[in-house]
Amino acid sequence: MSRIELVAQPDWRDYSLCLLRTWRYVLAEPVEQFQHEISGSIRSIALAFPETTEGSSCVNRAFKAGGKNFAFLGEKDDEANLRLKLDASLPDIQSRVNAGDDRFEVGKFGWTMLRFSPDDPPLTTDLERWIAESFMLLVPKAVSEQLGS
Repeated sequence: MSRIELVAQPDWRDYSLCLLRTWRYVLAEPVEQFQHEISGSIRSIALAFPETTEGSSCVNRAFKAGGKNFAFLGEKDDEANLRLKLDASLPDIQSRVNAGDDRFEVGKFGWTMLRFSPDDPPLTTDLERWIAESFMLLVPKAVSEQLGS
């Protein structure tokens, strides 16, 4: 069982995804429990990249390498969501949105939200490609070069 300790001071920093006053939580040991199996798969994909660590951002898990977040994973009762930055895949995602697929939402500067039911997740190959693309776009070049070509 994981333990979470509340830090006494509020954290007032301005996060791009969470502009509300939040309390900082310190994880006494890693949390690996997910409601949905697909979330564990996404976590495994993200942590396979060089220098990647797992942290938190508001209520989501954040995956970071070289000091830069490249993916955010969250869960609600009946859905999992993944926010990442895309570029080359944006036309494909936008065509899905235009076709009425409400599992995808394209925001400013390529930030994309994927919402899906654990019973009908995206293909693993798509998830791997999208997470890799976000990693390559956001982490420092010295870290992304460790992947090779």
